[in-house]
Amino acid sequence: MTNAIDQMMKEAIEKGVFPSASLLVAKEGTILHEKNYGKARAGTCFDIASLTKPIATATLAMEFVQEGLLKLEDTVYQWLGGARQPAHRKMTVAHLLSHTAGLTAWRPFYRELPIDQVGTPAGKQHIILSTLNELVLSEPGSQCVYSDLGYILLGEILEQAGLANLDALFQTRIAGPLGLKDTFFVRNIGLSQGSFDPSASSGLRMTGVSTAHGESSMPAHGELVEPQRRFAPTEDCPWRGHVLHGEVHDQNCYAMGGVAGHAGLFSTTQDIHKFVVAFLKCYRGESNWLSQDIVKQFIEPDFHTSTLKHSYTYVLGWDTPTFGSSSAGRHFSPHSIGHLGYTGCSVWIDLDKDFWIILLTNRIHPATTNEKIRAFRPRIHDLCWKEFV
Repeated sequence: MTNAIDQMMKEAIEKGVFPSASLLVAKEGTILHEKNYGKARAGTCFDIASLTKPIATATLAMEFVQEGLLKLEDTVYQWLGGARQPAHRKMTVAHLLSHTAGLTAWRPFYRELPIDQVGTPAGKQHIILSTLNELVLSEPGSQCVYSDLGYILLGEILEQAGLANLDALFQTRIAGPLGLKDTFFVRNIGLSQGSFDPSASSGLRMTGVSTAHGESSMPAHGELVEPQRRFAPTEDCPWRGHVLHGEVHDQNCYAMGGVAGHAGLFSTTQDIHKFVVAFLKCYRGESNWLSQDIVKQFIEPDFHTSTLKHSYTYVLGWDTPTFGSSSAGRHFSPHSIGHLGYTGCSVWIDLDKDFWIILLTNRIHPATTNEKIRAFRPRIHDLCWKEFV
């Protein structure tokens, strides 16, 4: 029954949509299809980019709201010392989560940093302050603009509320309890000192960077120490001067040390599947990890939207299908949540059908100009739906 799926995925490899991919399809907790394509193998870790937002940042926010450490109505002004703009007094955690804070989408703050500050605490603080100093484009709550900047601030707020670094919070509160052994941040120590931090809280100890264009379990110019992992390479990065392999692609995240609210996670289809299973149990009220009320408050699409002048698809931490033009394809119901990652990763979950598709790729290897996945992604979702639903 999966021959058509295999054929479409193999054709995507041949046509250069991506060099490596892992695809997992599941319904009601049962895996219906799980396979690796191209140069991916079992256990290949992909840079999942903005999937960090729902899996790490928004989920930590759920936990903190549930425990009373944070309120959705809390403002940026209340939490961050450098928040001096009048809009920061109105900009809430809910606005940051739903991309309605009035912030611009992205800025290349990493380009402003001296080389010796990249990957350091000083570099991280520079980017946070630069984000706070960025002019607000619209009244918080009035418009929706997908924004990495909002999640940079949200990550800092979570660190303040949780009294720990974001990677440590993720490990102790999400990855550890759910058994996500292959989902982690990789800390780096900057361009002037090498690429990896041996004291990373994720447990990864690495030195060197691979410049190989294939996939390897060991960097070409260094040693991958326990636990050994296989990474899908991403961009041949002009800024860093090599093919990125086991280090975060997002430049602002890299400049912040590899850990941020908007990007930084690496993961596998198996681990994201485990996360979705656990998350949906909470949604159905079958688990006490996250309360059903908290989960529904975050992902029901009508929450905190009454003041918006324009319709939008984002809930708190997640996206929902765009009618007629969704990357999820034509068949996911309006009662679905999902998210994309710049590197070529996605997850879509139909809450009514209890059905989900996880697609991890490295479409930006070796260049970010490859955008063939835009047309491919809805096609593979439609085919998976046809085959299994």
